[in-house]
Amino acid sequence: METIISLVNTPLSRKGLYGAWDLSALDSVMPPLGLLSLAAVVRQAGHGVTIIDAFANGLTAAQTAATVLKDRPAIVGLSATTPTIGTAAEIAHILKQRSPGIITVIGGAHLSAVPEETMRAFADFDIGVIGEAEQTIVPLINASCSSARDFSGVEGIIYRERGALKKTAARPPIADLDALPLPAWDLLPSLGKPYHMSIVGTRSARATALMTSRGCPGQCAFCDTRVHGARFRALSSDYVLRMIEQMIATYGIRDFLLYDDTFVVNRKRLEEICRGIIERRLRISWSCCARVDMVNPQMLALMKKAGCWQIEYGIESGSPAILERMGKNITKEQIRNALTWTKQVGIMTRGNFIFGYIGETKETLAETLRFLLELDLDLFQQTFLTPYPGSAVYAQIEAAGEAQLAWETLNNMTINFVPHGLTKDDLEAFSRKAFKKFYLRPRIAAAHLRRLRTPQDMYRLLVEITAFLKTVGGKRP
Repeated sequence: METIISLVNTPLSRKGLYGAWDLSALDSVMPPLGLLSLAAVVRQAGHGVTIIDAFANGLTAAQTAATVLKDRPAIVGLSATTPTIGTAAEIAHILKQRSPGIITVIGGAHLSAVPEETMRAFADFDIGVIGEAEQTIVPLINASCSSARDFSGVEGIIYRERGALKKTAARPPIADLDALPLPAWDLLPSLGKPYHMSIVGTRSARATALMTSRGCPGQCAFCDTRVHGARFRALSSDYVLRMIEQMIATYGIRDFLLYDDTFVVNRKRLEEICRGIIERRLRISWSCCARVDMVNPQMLALMKKAGCWQIEYGIESGSPAILERMGKNITKEQIRNALTWTKQVGIMTRGNFIFGYIGETKETLAETLRFLLELDLDLFQQTFLTPYPGSAVYAQIEAAGEAQLAWETLNNMTINFVPHGLTKDDLEAFSRKAFKKFYLRPRIAAAHLRRLRTPQDMYRLLVEITAFLKTVGGKRP
């Protein structure tokens, strides 16, 4: 079938992702879940589609453009985050130079957050898709392939017409996610290399990620929800179980990182998924993210029985004042309870923290460290405040401290913001101190040694130790 559209996962160097360090062994290189869903919709409509995962394969912008042009598509869809938007523009520029008639479409979180600003900054993007793209892509293809090339009736886009930017009516989020076809995993050469899941979020070298819901009801000020919205929408339990069964039957994968913002929002659905896993004897392992105010002992016990071995919680701070500023709407008591209940049923706990938020002081940092050390956590992860375009905090940041808002540096590892009263050196020193204080304790060391059962477990532990030494031994980029 002739290729109508090539979908590109924009590349980003490890330096661009991690700054001066390479901590990629700890991170996931996941299949491009959004593009797999989009490709399935395009194919279902009868159009030829290819996926080029330039990020996973470590391609440069020039190599990506050359790979795209081999398929001679009429349309190229580029998916980009904030730190990759400049590279996506570079690819579009090369494509326009070599094939002037090609239509370049940009989508993803960054474009959805600041569509006009992005289109003005990068003249080689013809069209931007705002929000979820599955219901937009086929009308867009049809308009692109028509003689009139009239995009005014395609909802959910921003486009150029006679040198001016025009924005169509907003397209609402997809109400029935079950209407979407199963993701087009078969369009990838492999679900093995170059893909690998985080060693701290999976148990097997043969694992993959699944996304079973969209939207998050949380009101965290540091998050941007422009793509999927704040309303929680989910695939049905039957759809989720079919995805898992396909992964087992076709790819032999039984270990999953569930990449939902918050997997536990709908308790009835969660129970149906867990009971379905148990009743169908799927014998899988999985980890997920959850909010501390959405779990209870009974739910956690069922999740454990269904194969859940680890839950990642967004704790963020030990200071009630900072938690309030963040819009977390959680208390320290809820955090303690959730972690205690999780450990009691035998599920490992992983906690995420953000240092250097607006209003952070040496006192609030010290409060966070005391809280961190009293919690029943197995793994501690930390980033610095990254003011992404589209988040509520983005508009507040420049008045609250020293901010560096260059898009290419917004990667969670670079210190982009230093609140009034602190310095970058303060944040770096506190980060190193927190990692040392948490991990250099007999209880934590013993817990990690108890996990050693296979040579793969030993390899993972060595990678974690190497990353720890980089974290505590060097300066942040």
